[in-house]
Amino acid sequence: MRLKMIEKKNTNLSRKLKTIPTGTGVYLMKDSKNKVIYVGKAINLRSRVRSYFQSSRDERLFVGFLVKRIADIDFVLTDTEKEALILENNLIKQFKPRFNISLRDDKTFVSIKLDLNEKFPYPVIVRQIEPSGATKKRPGKKNGILYFGPYSSSKAVRETLRFVNSLFPIRKCSDNVFKSRVRPCLYHQIGKCVAPCCDLVDEKTYKEILQEVILLLKGKNDELLKVLRGKMHEESKSMKYERAAKIRDCISAIEETVE
Repeated sequence: MRLKMIEKKNTNLSRKLKTIPTGTGVYLMKDSKNKVIYVGKAINLRSRVRSYFQSSRDERLFVGFLVKRIADIDFVLTDTEKEALILENNLIKQFKPRFNISLRDDKTFVSIKLDLNEKFPYPVIVRQIEPSGATKKRPGKKNGILYFGPYSSSKAVRETLRFVNSLFPIRKCSDNVFKSRVRPCLYHQIGKCVAPCCDLVDEKTYKEILQEVILLLKGKNDELLKVLRGKMHEESKSMKYERAAKIRDCISAIEETVE
């Protein structure tokens, strides 16, 4: 449950959740910079607010993204539900919270999805996240599917994927193309894909490359650079200088991007 995770990470927020009253009113969720990021109303404030941190009770697609950013919660009690509705509307106009403005429709955000249940996964852009990480092919499946984001624009996602694909030789084709291909494509010829479609790489080696992609998408650049430098050293030691040079170029590109 998310509630237990929050209690471990943020003791102050955990205490605040326990003190929220059961009356009718409005709640204001704030980020670490004390900026209001979401405003909502409820007949029972305590029950409503706590539901955000209990994944089994709130499966709305944007909640996971919102919860990660909550550092504090304020509330205002009202005498009636109608009064709460009016106050909520006024506060949204006043603060223009990010998640009220952008998340009226879950399709506003785009994310990068990586299904590690596949033999040769590749990152794809999605506009909706299935509840609990489920997919249409695997209803209720919770493990093995990673989402990165959300991004506020598809342009940011395309730029991110373009950078990933330029650095790592993972597959870039859709499932339909992947299944029908009988010979390596141009990306393989220029060293940008290891051609899993034609069995030119085994699953273990491919997923080792994919782990580097995951580190980059998670923003763990220091850890990724350490891994790449180790690989470069090993390739040089084995006198595989061309491979070492490619890794060196990859390291340089990442360092320039994160400076």
